[in-house]
Amino acid sequence: YTSEYWNDIKEEKKKEWWIEDGNYKRCLNFLNQSLMTEYKSSETFINNYNGDNIKVADLAAGIGWTSVLISKLKKVKEVHSVEISKHRIGILFENSVKMLLGEENKLFRYLGSFYDLKFGDNSIDIVYMSQAFHHADAPLKLLYECDRVLKDNGRIILVGEQYIGIKRILRRFIGNIIKRKKIDFNFYNLFTPDPVLGDHYYRVSDYMFIFKSLGYSLEYKQLDNGTVIYIADKI
Repeated sequence: YTSEYWNDIKEEKKKEWWIEDGNYKRCLNFLNQSLMTEYKSSETFINNYNGDNIKVADLAAGIGWTSVLISKLKKVKEVHSVEISKHRIGILFENSVKMLLGEENKLFRYLGSFYDLKFGDNSIDIVYMSQAFHHADAPLKLLYECDRVLKDNGRIILVGEQYIGIKRILRRFIGNIIKRKKIDFNFYNLFTPDPVLGDHYYRVSDYMFIFKSLGYSLEYKQLDNGTVIYIADKI
């Protein structure tokens, strides 16, 4: 439902991700100032996974910069990247490989939706999503599909999820009273989805409920930049 925005070439060319011309400096600076810290924190949970020669599915992979970095990890055998944007998974992904010196023989690309993966049952060791899960308008549907492709001892890693604590909820509650002259205690009325970008807002309790409902153990790590990494193990 948001594919039109993510496939809008004119809009995409305004972003730091546009590296088709081979000028990688702006993108690298952006990554190093923001998202690289999240990624580096998540590497631990790939490296401490119980197994070698692992297969990773990087969902909503964007231009593939996380896929490329994951491909450089010794215990990773294959990285399967799924993305709904044709130009991101195409030419921009190829430039990410050059920009970050990825291992091309490990990388496989797919144009498609993370709700409808074409991987076989019990075929993936780790499902990885960076700045992606909160774009799901049907999170249970997404996790059912992830659970289907994961091996029995599989792991799901969510990176770049927003932390929504009591302070942020109170600010939104008070702001709603000031702007709309209305008192509303419903979390989902206070934090409505972005209809264009597809951002949704989930609390730690929501993640806990969803994952544990599917029989996963869940731990999380809150980073200094206000984002959270969730690590869900299939038990």
